[in-house]
Amino acid sequence: MNRFPLVAATAFLAFGCGKDSSDNKAECQVEAIDLTGCDRSTLGAVQAEGIWNTNINFEDGYTGPSAIRFSPGEPLLIGLAMTTKQLTPDTFFLASDVSGSDGSAVRYAFAGCKASGPGTVLGVARVCRNGETVRQGTFTATRVTRRDGESESDRVALVSQTPLPRGVPSSVVTAGGYAYVTAGDQGLFVYDVKDPVHPTLVSEQKFPSETYTTSLISGTTLYLGTYATGLRICDLAANPVVPRCDKTFLADSEVRVDSLAKDGNLLYVASPQPKSDIVVLDVTQPAAPVLVVRYTVEGSSTTLGEFPYALAIQDGRLYVSNWSYGVTVTDLTNVATTKAPKLLGRFGGPSTSALAVGRLGDATVVFQGSDAWGSSLLTLDATNPANIVQRGELALRPEASLGGMVLSGTTLYVANYQDGLRVYDVSTLGTPKAAGYFNTWSESDAGRGQGFFEGLQGVHVADGLVYGWDTSRGLLVFRHTP
Repeated sequence: MNRFPLVAATAFLAFGCGKDSSDNKAECQVEAIDLTGCDRSTLGAVQAEGIWNTNINFEDGYTGPSAIRFSPGEPLLIGLAMTTKQLTPDTFFLASDVSGSDGSAVRYAFAGCKASGPGTVLGVARVCRNGETVRQGTFTATRVTRRDGESESDRVALVSQTPLPRGVPSSVVTAGGYAYVTAGDQGLFVYDVKDPVHPTLVSEQKFPSETYTTSLISGTTLYLGTYATGLRICDLAANPVVPRCDKTFLADSEVRVDSLAKDGNLLYVASPQPKSDIVVLDVTQPAAPVLVVRYTVEGSSTTLGEFPYALAIQDGRLYVSNWSYGVTVTDLTNVATTKAPKLLGRFGGPSTSALAVGRLGDATVVFQGSDAWGSSLLTLDATNPANIVQRGELALRPEASLGGMVLSGTTLYVANYQDGLRVYDVSTLGTPKAAGYFNTWSESDAGRGQGFFEGLQGVHVADGLVYGWDTSRGLLVFRHTP
């Protein structure tokens, strides 16, 4: 999942791009930033190389992660060309200068306050327009490296790696020996994976103005979720190699689709925009969905950033990751006829954008996490949805967030971005126990360092294999040996 890519030209301020030759940078010069009270003597220890992830907290309440790239390749600051780099024993100062769409001179500046070692810096982030401060806050930056003491893998083997012809993968689903890989605005790629050691590209399709976010296969129907044009529906029956994708639904209402789940003849669509709701569809006729109801989780508020991102269904109940509104459980009894889903309970813990649900003995267990800086993997006992209880917590590294997860039996597979594939034994209700990993990320991979959400974004489990999609390496196939 890629919810909040922090590209300065769009997330900080609504400006265009282009290098700025203006000298009008007054309040975004390092000399103009108040660093009194800082321990600047520690900055001499910083080794400004490689790729760093950073979290920015502005005083107006905006919080978002991004990246800094010193090397390899062109130095970048939050995805923009780094135009200034001042590094001395007591100075850590980076800046990017661009021209705004209105012709103004815009500067993004990061000034270090202190370092806790060669790879961690805390400091002041500031945005200026024509030399005047328009936004200010703090940042934490940490170099991305492999976890201490880890090798490339443990109990997980890489079966194959297949870079995409174009674009960045956003989801993978499999059926009948074929893998269907969506790649954002580059469309759909179909791979023959009957021999998973040698996946072969057999077809591709691209549709103008559509950006794909997620996918789901039910029988011989492939549903593709888009960023703003609802669902595209593909028939696999006649030719699974070249699906017939000539049907759409909700395309005229700018519906964004972030997650799909199916239960019986009902398809559930998590749609953060434009209404921030769950769209429930009757797909008795798979290629001709019928709207049942658009359900907004009771008590959630879009103005507070409470959006539905991930869905799961277990025993007639709908589980939703609602970002800052937490995990909710909704009763789906007779929803096709009553059209009235009913909230049963909520766990209002940390923000969440990913989940997996299953049964452990008599307990209903929910694993939840997020792609935010400093997220954790929580284990929740939702047997009684009116009283959901946290049973365990596994802290992730702040600089490597969680993209998605799949529960298969008592094994949980987690896409951990720069920390790659993580495998956990969850046979006992509580904190997941490490059961293997594969480090997919390297700073030398093509295209790294452009943003925070890089590395392994998601996983799909089928036929004893784990399929993953990585922002640089493409389609990855793993085999886990407990």
